[in-house]
Amino acid sequence: MRLHHRAAGCACDEIPPRTPGASAVDGPVGQPVSGAGVTSMAEGSRRDMVAGSAVTTKRGPHDMLWYVLAVALIASRRPDGLVNPQFWAEDGTVWFAQAYNQGPLSALLTPWTGYVQSFSRLVAAASLLVPFRHAPLVFNVAAVLAQALAPFFLASSRFASILPDRRVRLLAALLWIGAPNGFEIQSNVTNVQTHLALLSLLVVVSDVAPTRAWATFDVLALLLGGLSGPTCVLLVPVAALAWWWDRRPRRLVLLATLLVPAAVQATVYLVTGGAGRETSALGATPLRLVEILGGQIFLAGIVGAKGYAGLLHHGGVPFRIAVPVAGICGLALTARALWVSRSAPLRLLCLFAALALAAALTGPALDAVPRWEGMKLPYVGGRYYAPPILAWLAVLLWTACADPLIRVKLLARVALAAALLIGVPLDWVVPARPDLEFARHAARFEHRRPGKMIGIPIPPAGWKMRLHKH
Repeated sequence: MRLHHRAAGCACDEIPPRTPGASAVDGPVGQPVSGAGVTSMAEGSRRDMVAGSAVTTKRGPHDMLWYVLAVALIASRRPDGLVNPQFWAEDGTVWFAQAYNQGPLSALLTPWTGYVQSFSRLVAAASLLVPFRHAPLVFNVAAVLAQALAPFFLASSRFASILPDRRVRLLAALLWIGAPNGFEIQSNVTNVQTHLALLSLLVVVSDVAPTRAWATFDVLALLLGGLSGPTCVLLVPVAALAWWWDRRPRRLVLLATLLVPAAVQATVYLVTGGAGRETSALGATPLRLVEILGGQIFLAGIVGAKGYAGLLHHGGVPFRIAVPVAGICGLALTARALWVSRSAPLRLLCLFAALALAAALTGPALDAVPRWEGMKLPYVGGRYYAPPILAWLAVLLWTACADPLIRVKLLARVALAAALLIGVPLDWVVPARPDLEFARHAARFEHRRPGKMIGIPIPPAGWKMRLHKH
């Protein structure tokens, strides 16, 4: 198995599927491995991936243009974040409030819900350098800039050996930016950890860095993402498998780099005991699992959260029966793609998505009781579904391009068209936050006498940040 290759025909075609009578182990160019004198899979993989590196060393002249375009598209999904900036949830009640009340250095060293949150803490520290009324804008701009890194990386020359056709890379990046059912993670610092984790995943599954600048970017991305949330622990086995298939030293560097934040996060969690995590009943059952998969990932990943909510509301009993059926069918199509494609990047993406979803399902931070019942509902727990939805879209993209069965290929193309024509447009614009007149509260705060504890309402409704006026 190899991580990257060029494909003939469709830009995202993979190695041809296993043919009858072939060995169960396929070589790096699709032939069975047998007999003396046949190049080993590892050697062939390494040779092919070095060839892939030659592709990525030719840095696309428009790579930075893709980043600027990604920033603009992401900003367009939540325009009120720039036009009428306000703190959102933990952005104000935790990150800014603790940086302001405790001091930025003390806050930086303070774990939250059992793990380290460096990016959020650093943004909060930076926001202290501007007048208080502009602090939410610093948060929102930082969130947009960080969120744009992953689709930029996907569209860049770093993925040219996986997706040689730039048009396919741009389509994949567009699906990444506009992925349906992703309202909760749009343009807020609290959920940037999800985007940084996904960026780290792309770094791990992409070809090795062809230049020193890219190598530096990779290491910094892994460290920042790893020290901004616990997901780096799940990336360790993914990076280990990537290194196992490609023994070049830079892959070992990536694995070693990931082990540092993973060790830090694991230690902090063990020391704090995961303080602040939800402990209410899960209500885990097989039926609820396939309902969550079918509704929140396989259906909402195509028709969007709005489309799923509408179908759930108007579809009645037939649609409620169709949801778990969609879960089973989606799992079957994904399993088929992973078996037929033999694509290492696709398999690693799906492995990470499965690990991330499994970790989320074991302890979702939700008020609903039981929590799995709440996770079935539209607009609930959206932050947990981003990795599996992106993996699902990747499966559909591969199937639409390269599945050998025409009927399956056509089915995937219909699903992708529905995502592009229904799900992405329906969910593109995030509903504006309720205007709680932050600018007016900020002006009043700046004129208050020092020494008082002042509460300022922020979205979502009912949340309030408390600041000890300096």
